[in-house]
Amino acid sequence: MTYTLANIRMKNYLTASSSPLTESIERLRCCYEAGFSSAILKSSAAYVKTGTGHGRKIVYVKDGYYADASFEREILTLEEGIELYKEAVKNCPSDMLLIPSVSASSLETEKWLKPCSQFELYGAPLIQLDFFYLGTLEHDERFYKKLKILLVKLVQGLDCTIMPKLNLNFEPERTCKVLKESGIKTVSLLDSMREIPDSNLGLREGTTSYFGARQLPYTIKYLKIAKQYGLEVCAGGGVTSKNDVDLLLATGADMVQVASYILNRDFRAVEELLDAKLCSDTRSDITKHNPWCDCENGKKCEKCGACVPH
Repeated sequence: MTYTLANIRMKNYLTASSSPLTESIERLRCCYEAGFSSAILKSSAAYVKTGTGHGRKIVYVKDGYYADASFEREILTLEEGIELYKEAVKNCPSDMLLIPSVSASSLETEKWLKPCSQFELYGAPLIQLDFFYLGTLEHDERFYKKLKILLVKLVQGLDCTIMPKLNLNFEPERTCKVLKESGIKTVSLLDSMREIPDSNLGLREGTTSYFGARQLPYTIKYLKIAKQYGLEVCAGGGVTSKNDVDLLLATGADMVQVASYILNRDFRAVEELLDAKLCSDTRSDITKHNPWCDCENGKKCEKCGACVPH
C-alpha cells in the first residue's frame, strides 16, 4: 500500500510527533533507524527567551502520564528551530520527511508567516502549525473569523503546504469547515489534554498536560469529522497499542503520529507499530538511546522524572 502526506510519498504510515523524540539530532537519527517515515520537529516560535520559565517534570499515572513544562522549556526559539531543521536535513537520510513545527499564542499573521517563511526558505515542503497555545483564547465567532483570515493569508503567502495541529478546545465541526474553506488540505491531530492533576503530584496548574489512553476517543472524533470535510489527516494522540494504530488507519487516517508509546519504552518499540514486512531486520545500539533526552551524551540531567521506573 502507498502512503503519502502532502503529496509526498512515505515509506510507511508512521510519523514521530513533535515531542522529546524530535528535539535533537541524536534522537531524530534514532527515529530514522527505528523505522519512522517522517518526523515533526519540536515546535519553535518567534520569541526571545527570558530565562524565567521552569523545566520539565513527568509524573506517571495508571493510564498515561502528566508532563509539566513552561513555554520556554517546550518551545524552541525560531533561531533554535531553524538550526535544528538545517542540521537534521544534513544528518538524516532523505527518505525520512522532516516537518518543522511553528507555534504562537495569537492569531496575528506575522507571528506565523515569519517563521513559516524562514523554514520554507530552507526547503521545508510541509510545515505544522502548532495551535496548542491558541487553546487559551476565547473560541467565539470572532475567533473563527480571525482563524480563517490567518489561514487564507498563510495559504496565499507560502508555496509550501501548511498542516494545522488542532487543539482540543477547538470545536471540531466548525474548525474543519474553516480549514476547508481556507484552502487547507492537511491537518494534524490531536494535541495533548490540558488538565489539573491531583495537588499532591506537585504539578503546576496551567502548564500541565495529560498524555495517554484517554486521548484516543477524542482523536477518533476529530478524525471522523476531518475526513467528512475531505481533509488529509496525520492522526495521533492516545495510541497505546498496534490495535490503536490499525483503528486510526481504518477510520481514515492517512498517517499515524506517535510519541508517548515510544517515550514509555525505547525506539525499538517502533517495530511493534509497523507491519513486520516494513521493518528492518537489524537494529543497532542507537535505537536503545533514551528517547526523552541526551543526558548520556554528556548533557546535564534535568531530573524530570521521565526515567523513573513505572
